Amino acid sequence: MPLKNIKLIVADLDGTLLHDDKSLDQNIKSVLIEKNVPLTFVSGRNVHIIQDYIKELNITLPYITNNGANMFLGDTCIYECPIDSSELKTCLNILVANKVAFLAYTNQTIYSVGSQDGLDEFKKRLIGKCKIVEDANIADIVRESIFKVVMIHPNMEKIKNQLNSVCDKTLCMQSEGIIYTLTNKDSTKGKTLLKLLKYLDMEPSSVLAFGDNYNDISMFEVVEGVAVENAQDRLKEVAKYLTKSNEDDGVSYFIQKNL
Repeated sequence: MPLKNIKLIVADLDGTLLHDDKSLDQNIKSVLIEKNVPLTFVSGRNVHIIQDYIKELNITLPYITNNGANMFLGDTCIYECPIDSSELKTCLNILVANKVAFLAYTNQTIYSVGSQDGLDEFKKRLIGKCKIVEDANIADIVRESIFKVVMIHPNMEKIKNQLNSVCDKTLCMQSEGIIYTLTNKDSTKGKTLLKLLKYLDMEPSSVLAFGDNYNDISMFEVVEGVAVENAQDRLKEVAKYLTKSNEDDGVSYFIQKNL
């Protein structure tokens, strides 16, 4: 099923373009060169832990971070959508009251409240890449431009509903597996992808997206989507195409076979 008129590939990283050991799809470089199609990232990762992959693929296009809260061109942020400070304060107080550990992200600093094994793994990736403030004070956090709050907790689905019930401008959603994120409602992957396409003067019909998880659904609602085999069933339901798993280099396999 050859796909015509595809001028850009956009891809999620974790679980999609990355193997489980966080190494890149081993064939993606050669396939992109062979097919002469550019690729950029639309990721939940923050700017600091995406840089090695930007350099490895020599990406010169804008790329999207923090589930759509930021878009960068090189080291320059060209779009940002922080969480409303008053709603952020309300949400963080709810998290503290429910003993939910969380990480709050600016573009330069990570504020950590509480401890949870999965979140501690995130912090390890950031050591030496940005400032990490442990046991942060909520008053200090809400004075900053916060683009994403990441949470893991056994009762997170119930807490998610509580957070969303008190917010008009902020959204808590399941991002990947047991990981939940809090962002501005206007900073989804899909909405920021539309801003990227406007910046590049491209039509959605010329773009193909690859993903694996809940936070990729909005992206698949904007452009034609390809779900990797290991994707969540909900994403597969909205994907137009399916491909092999991330461990089997599903992104490069699909591009090789269909572009």
